[in-house]
Amino acid sequence: MEGSSSTTEVPIGAAVVAANGELLGKIHTAHSHFFVFEQSTGSPPTDYEVPMHAVSRVEGGRVLLTVNLEALSRVPDER
Repeated sequence: MEGSSSTTEVPIGAAVVAANGELLGKIHTAHSHFFVFEQSTGSPPTDYEVPMHAVSRVEGGRVLLTVNLEALSRVPDER
């Protein structure tokens, strides 16, 4: 398996898809080494941080991950 570098660009608003094919949500913040998406299901909405090394590829407006939701870190709610 070929890993992705930290220079992978992920578009804001792109759909995030887990390794198991589950649609997780949409990206709202991107940095050089990680991005944050809001989970599309659940109430209240939950943000998750994804390290760039967990990106398999970006195609067709979707960011495909090498991991499932359970492997990702929740972002603490500061609202």
